[in-house]
Amino acid sequence: MQNLHSAGRNKKSNHRHGVIAHLMLLFLAIAYYTYLQISEGQEGPLSFLVLGLFILVPLERLMPRHAQRILRRGLHVDLLHAVLTGLLAYLPVMLVFPFLEPIRSQPLAASIAELPVISQIALAFLAQEFLIYWGHRFSHEIPILWRFHSVHHSSEKLDWLAGERRHPVDGALMAFFVGIPLLFLGFDLIDLLWLGVFNSLWDMTIHANLRWRLRFMKGLWVTTEYHHWHHVADKEIRNRNYAGALPVFDWLFGTYYLPKDKLPEGYGIDTPMPNSYLGQLTQPFRLVDRR
Repeated sequence: MQNLHSAGRNKKSNHRHGVIAHLMLLFLAIAYYTYLQISEGQEGPLSFLVLGLFILVPLERLMPRHAQRILRRGLHVDLLHAVLTGLLAYLPVMLVFPFLEPIRSQPLAASIAELPVISQIALAFLAQEFLIYWGHRFSHEIPILWRFHSVHHSSEKLDWLAGERRHPVDGALMAFFVGIPLLFLGFDLIDLLWLGVFNSLWDMTIHANLRWRLRFMKGLWVTTEYHHWHHVADKEIRNRNYAGALPVFDWLFGTYYLPKDKLPEGYGIDTPMPNSYLGQLTQPFRLVDRR
């Protein structure tokens, strides 16, 4: 009996130490981004956190899809993903992309520059969506890529912050998969930056715990309900709805899924995932096959 009490105390102590370590990392990350904001005017992820807190969280309280607490289990870990993982993922991108600038096709870049601005935006968006679809699909269908992408799918409670949970290797690979072809097509780094801002904003929305169905957008635009089906634990269903914003690519390639008579529920994956931030970063390297 004494051993059981001792084990219980040790477990609680380890949990407290883990929470303290996560809070320290979170404090350091926020301090770093605050410094960038003040000294260099770079907003980083803090602006997205403010958007989530003041817009998406109130909406989740007004129209929740599932009854769940704001301060849910794992929230502090997802906060760390929001402020740290993006930085870790884009460090290699920031280091490598300037050296890739010469691969831009000058004839294509000149042709794009001659188009009306609205046409440039539409072309960049369509090219990006096509690449996101296939990059996302490969991350599900290729086992070595799924190891890293499964971190993102391990969230059992979806809300505005759950979408930020992803492995930095997964984020970096997607950034290269999408960014390099767009550079080659003639778009520059500023174009990619604006696309990245849009993706981050919409990504928070489609993971949010919102019950709206937005039927007028059905088949035209990726909605919260549409993407929630992509996160259900049933892998036969989650291996669909890969599109980032345009479901047309799921239509074209046979992965569209949006039933009329039921709603998505039961999120996550069918294999264990550590509850700690560092545990989630190291987990893909410890398992042979997580599909």
